[in-house]
Amino acid sequence: MPFDGLTIRAITKELQKDLIGGRIDKIYQPEKDEITIMIRQPKAANTKLLISANARWARIHTSSQKSNNPATPPNFCMLLRKYLEGGKIINIEQVDFERIIHIHIEALDDFREWKPKLLVCEIMGKHSNIILINPETNTIIDAIKKYGSETSSYREVLPGYEYITPPSQDKLNIITTNFETFTEHMWQQDSSSLAKAIFNVLSGISPFSAEHICRVTGINPDMPVEECGEYELITVYQYIRNLIEDIDQGKIEGQIIYKKNTPIEYALFPLEHIPEVRIKKYTSINETCDVFYSDKLSLAKLESQKINISRNIKDYLDKAYRKQYHLESDHSKAIDNDIYRIKGEIITANAYKLNKGDTEVELENFYTGETMKITLDPRYTPIQNAQRFFKIYNKSRSALIHLEQLMAKNKQEIDYLESVLVAVKDAHNIEEIEEIIEELEKEGYKKAKTTRKKEVTRSIPRRFISSDNLEILVGKNNRQNDILTLKEAGKNDLWLHTKDIPGTHVIVKLPEKINSIHEFPDKTLEEAAGLAAYYSKAQNSNKVPVDYTFRYNVRKPSGAKPGMVLYDNYWTIMANPQSKRILELVESLE
Repeated sequence: MPFDGLTIRAITKELQKDLIGGRIDKIYQPEKDEITIMIRQPKAANTKLLISANARWARIHTSSQKSNNPATPPNFCMLLRKYLEGGKIINIEQVDFERIIHIHIEALDDFREWKPKLLVCEIMGKHSNIILINPETNTIIDAIKKYGSETSSYREVLPGYEYITPPSQDKLNIITTNFETFTEHMWQQDSSSLAKAIFNVLSGISPFSAEHICRVTGINPDMPVEECGEYELITVYQYIRNLIEDIDQGKIEGQIIYKKNTPIEYALFPLEHIPEVRIKKYTSINETCDVFYSDKLSLAKLESQKINISRNIKDYLDKAYRKQYHLESDHSKAIDNDIYRIKGEIITANAYKLNKGDTEVELENFYTGETMKITLDPRYTPIQNAQRFFKIYNKSRSALIHLEQLMAKNKQEIDYLESVLVAVKDAHNIEEIEEIIEELEKEGYKKAKTTRKKEVTRSIPRRFISSDNLEILVGKNNRQNDILTLKEAGKNDLWLHTKDIPGTHVIVKLPEKINSIHEFPDKTLEEAAGLAAYYSKAQNSNKVPVDYTFRYNVRKPSGAKPGMVLYDNYWTIMANPQSKRILELVESLE
């Protein structure tokens, strides 16, 4: 639900109850377009009021979330501290039914006299702003976003200029509009759908609210207005009026709808008509918005970090794959040099037939039975010519061995980087991403931070319970894979990994009664293999080979990168990571 007039009405009513009479203790500016105000109430805990003018996340509500404040406050923050700290909140009001909130404050000026100040919060998408005004003269003291006539022909938001309210949309205020006026304006929207007409006619009602108000009242939001009768119009009109009355009396609940653990929308009215979602209810609309936007911002930050890390890893992968191409090309050429050994052997075997000064001979290749034409250097004897061919071959043989070593090392790097991409893809929170970043820093793929404010929180492996009540542990990153496999797993536990496919380590904790692979439950094996396939690069396939063996068959080579191991004495099973059972297990975790 967008931060529309309905939300602001509910937010304002709660703020009036909780903050009027409070004193402004501290002001911070954690982001370039966001401020937080700490408000002290007698006989009550401090309350943090968050006001954001972010183009995407503009909002105002109390918050319990921690924020990272810069060591040096920005100029706007310093100005607010000068004018408002120590001040008393006199009133908080919504302007008409628009997305504008006025916070009236009385604060001491330089002469120690109490003077009124007005903090205007305009919640209007990319045009959002936070403006401090002298209400006695209606002049702007400062704004978090300043602009002149080159940006807007309607108004200038600059210190010393007169404050002009944002342009009106010429919509009806549902609070002061009677049903007859509402009906008259609605029927002028005859070619529009009912939901769109509500949005076009009423101020403060977003398209989301308009649509779901129709659905809650049992009316099709796509019904053309020209097909609506008085029943449909009075139903939605009365519902909105009743909703506002409930807001004013504090009778509404905030609701957040989730798909799995992802917040989709929030609303002030029932959302049970939306299928396949989980709904969480809150008694406070401020808390509803705080939780919703905190979760949304965390997800946005998570996705942004995933994109940045993946881009960084893919750059290294591109270099590694290009290197692999050139190494394979050189390797093919080195293998082709085996012909020099054959020529040397043929000349040696036929030296008695040849003479110094010969420039070319045709001799039988005793490997193929065919005649081979060989060019000789007439300055050398036949044996010397053979030695020359052997020398070329031995040199290329040394190069071949070196190339194979380089190829093996490069392949290990590719496997490692591909496994990091899988870990990034499957990361579910910032803490898991921070672990991966720390790993990349230690491995030299990312510049390390000079100082870390706090130690990276260590996540724990994903934990599942199989159909046979056995514990299945799935690593979240390469360093965790090492700990899970090499330190935490028992030597007789079962270890699984996708075959020749980047993925994670999976451990099945086995009871002592299972002494051989033949005693291992088939259902648990299928589930563990399916999870290994799901948390791999082959997640979207339906047929993935997964190797499994006992933990004592797994070892880590000296100097190997995190998560890289060798194993033997293994079996292979085909797994389906998209099977119903695997998806149920994954969903139960999320």
